Amino acid sequence: MPEKIIDAHIHLFEKPYSDVFDNSHIKDGTEGELHLYKEYREKYGLEAAFVICYDEGHCPDNTAYVKSLARNEKWIYSFGYVKPGIHFASDAQKIVSENHFGVSCYLKPDDPGEWLGNSELGFLRDKNIPLSLTIRPSQCRMLSKALDNFPGLTVLINHMGRPELTEKGLDLEKYKTVLTLAGFENVYVKLSGFYAFSRQGWRCPQSDLFGVIDLLKRNFGAERLLFASDFSPALEFNTYKQTLELLRSDYGGFSGDELAKIYYLNAEKIISTQG
Repeated sequence: MPEKIIDAHIHLFEKPYSDVFDNSHIKDGTEGELHLYKEYREKYGLEAAFVICYDEGHCPDNTAYVKSLARNEKWIYSFGYVKPGIHFASDAQKIVSENHFGVSCYLKPDDPGEWLGNSELGFLRDKNIPLSLTIRPSQCRMLSKALDNFPGLTVLINHMGRPELTEKGLDLEKYKTVLTLAGFENVYVKLSGFYAFSRQGWRCPQSDLFGVIDLLKRNFGAERLLFASDFSPALEFNTYKQTLELLRSDYGGFSGDELAKIYYLNAEKIISTQG
């Protein structure tokens, strides 16, 4: 069991994420999710977390909220939200100027990502600012173009690059574009969001995705994989403990040394190289 843990993908919303599950254990209103996650930190020994901001939906000012939390909660490494599109680079510079640790971006399903390949991302690379991307396999070609233009850029791929499973298993032909990102040395993949992509849904462990973990391990190596819980959206489907234990207790394909890298050392490296 890893002695130290950094959770590489959580959300802290100023309003509870969902009314679907029982929110009785979350304080109503502001700081409800913070209260709950701090309980998990104490219970499970979580040293730090990458807080991925999302300024859409029910919390359009999420970046400002997380920034206010990070002033007092030193374990928070905030990734300020930037909308995708042609103004991404200039908007990202504003986020960086506000002293966020990283930049968060979510590409829409119908976005071909051409703007990503043409964005001037050198300032992120030069300042070692990590870019957290929610991206689909079809959009990874443009990400590859951006990485060709700015080698050394640190990119964290959310939720395993959104693998698509059919009745026959993984659509490998589509997923190959995610695997080719392994050719760029500073691309990391978050092992998260299993509930969203498994055909088993909430049924833990989502073992039909273990083959995807195998592929990611084979291509990226344990040195570029990250444990990430996807708190609090994941709580609609699984407990925090289930998300925490899936890789080390259920999957069983990593050695102790590899688990130490995935749960802590890889994220620590990203933290230590910023600036």
